[in-house]
Amino acid sequence: MTFSVQAHTQPAPPAMAAQVRPATPWLLLGSLPWLLLLGWLTSVTWFLCDDAFISFRYVRNLVEGHGLVFNPGEYVEGYTNFLWVLELAAIWSLLGIPPEHAAQVLSVIYTVGTLAAMLWWVYRLPGMSHRGLVGWMALGLVCSSATVAVWTSAGGLATRQFTFLLVVAVAVLSVHGTRRWGLLTASLSLGLAELTRPEGLLLGGLCLGGFAVCWMARERRLHLDPLRHSCARRNLAVMGGPFALMVAGHYLWRYSYYGEWLPNTYYAKYVAPWYDAGLRYLAQAGIDTGLYLLVPLALLAGMVRWRRNQDGTYAVILLLIGVHMNYLARIGGDHFEYRPLDFYWPLLAVAAAEGLQVIGTFMATWVKRQYGKHRKEGGRSVRKSRNRPKREEGSQSVAMAGGMWAVRAWVLMLFAPVLLYAGSIQGAVLYEGAKVVGYRSQMHTELNEGNAGRWLVLPGMSKLAAMSNTLRKASRVAASPSPWMEHRAFARWRLQQWKPYENMARGTLPDDAVAPVGSLGVQSYYLPDLTIIDMGGLADKTVARNPQTRETRGWPRAIAHERQPPPGYLAQRGTNFHVFQATRSVAEALQFAYYAIEVGPGLWMPFDSDDHQWVAERFAGLNLKRRSP
Repeated sequence: MTFSVQAHTQPAPPAMAAQVRPATPWLLLGSLPWLLLLGWLTSVTWFLCDDAFISFRYVRNLVEGHGLVFNPGEYVEGYTNFLWVLELAAIWSLLGIPPEHAAQVLSVIYTVGTLAAMLWWVYRLPGMSHRGLVGWMALGLVCSSATVAVWTSAGGLATRQFTFLLVVAVAVLSVHGTRRWGLLTASLSLGLAELTRPEGLLLGGLCLGGFAVCWMARERRLHLDPLRHSCARRNLAVMGGPFALMVAGHYLWRYSYYGEWLPNTYYAKYVAPWYDAGLRYLAQAGIDTGLYLLVPLALLAGMVRWRRNQDGTYAVILLLIGVHMNYLARIGGDHFEYRPLDFYWPLLAVAAAEGLQVIGTFMATWVKRQYGKHRKEGGRSVRKSRNRPKREEGSQSVAMAGGMWAVRAWVLMLFAPVLLYAGSIQGAVLYEGAKVVGYRSQMHTELNEGNAGRWLVLPGMSKLAAMSNTLRKASRVAASPSPWMEHRAFARWRLQQWKPYENMARGTLPDDAVAPVGSLGVQSYYLPDLTIIDMGGLADKTVARNPQTRETRGWPRAIAHERQPPPGYLAQRGTNFHVFQATRSVAEALQFAYYAIEVGPGLWMPFDSDDHQWVAERFAGLNLKRRSP
């Protein structure tokens, strides 16, 4: 970020005033294979996850006039994607598209926007050489990533929207940090990111603060004191003001609506620091997704960019990632496969691609110098002479073109192994996981000679795969992370069980029916009239704050699934209804439960209850069936 106190009158320094070339047809044509690859990977990994249906239930209640609640009348913030819920509710209300269909399409739109913002950033970032090649490599690193493909559909979550907003903010700050409209755009984008995900507060504040510090460091390097100039103070106000107002407004609204400063999900998911699981999560991500290659390349590019242009863009990116990694290490990682890391890939891809360009340029220059030293003519070294005639303009153009192609050749030779090593392990896991049919709890994919032999022949790849296998096995107990195919298979299984209830007439269930539920999402969405007690605490304040957890009861810790209801709480809430999956016949229903009612043509609901008098009274007018003694 480089906005001078006189940015509206002074031109940019020569080092920063690199000519920006438009996208060339060959780049657009060369990018097509990457886009097709991402499209194919996305089709393989397309999925909805059970947790997305928790937000969908909030969307339904908002559209039906009950407010942003899980159970009507109970004000608990059991979601962590406020803006996402509002968007889905608006689409359902205006266009009639339910959230289970709109969410994935919206995520694809944000993916396209993220790629467009990334390429715009490459073609506008000052001081970059070989823009076309850097953009092509950055796009290749992103589009070939199995993790990027997994979260293109996002499982119905707001993951890619958050990434898009963060990438836009970083790109605009680094390109148009000298203009107030750029500062305003970035501040608003970061404010929307905070409305999308709670970590947007941390990352947005770091992003704005990091760019401001880089700006002040650059101004002081030019022997200016930026804080003494009213123009600079106004720029800082434009930069931070909208973000601060949006965050303050969101927190004040949350407290007035829910009576809490933080989402209820924070209390439900975070029990105590869990560094061993968090560090294991990050180590597995580093090996599987190639962070061990991308981060050093980004660091190199950041050092060169600061030395040449006093541009701290990549330093801010590494700051965001470093602090975010520390946060993930503390909370134990995440239940979903590298979901919180989604914003890393487009930011690191651009920085790493420029790092490859820096190394390629250095290698081409070094080889040229070595060749010039040893080149001889008539047995003597050729040295430049003041009396030698200058090359003609055409010869100079040929020499420059030859040097450019040498740089490109070196960069491509370096890019090929980085691309292979960054994506091979995760790609192989994706390919094997896509073959899984049906639901298996805690499924685990191990790479070996039989399923990944073609990749294991690469130098060092077998050791990386072995480390990845070890970490993946260790993550099974803590479910940090659970693989994407497990979430997909689990959601499909739950949809088969509960989706038929969408054909049930509204109002069939008694108003005072209360059911405890463990797996909250799909079941709660397709039983909208049922009051549900969340056994994990995401949508229940009492359970979320219960100090008794899995660990205190002698069970192993499990990320985001540790809370338990306190003793006597379910009886206090009056739970009286235990519903089971939909069936097509009464005989099948009575195999699951003691009671069954017909809720639609060829649709039966099996259920149990300890209060038989209540069942007789509430279901007297329905076709109630009981299991024979």
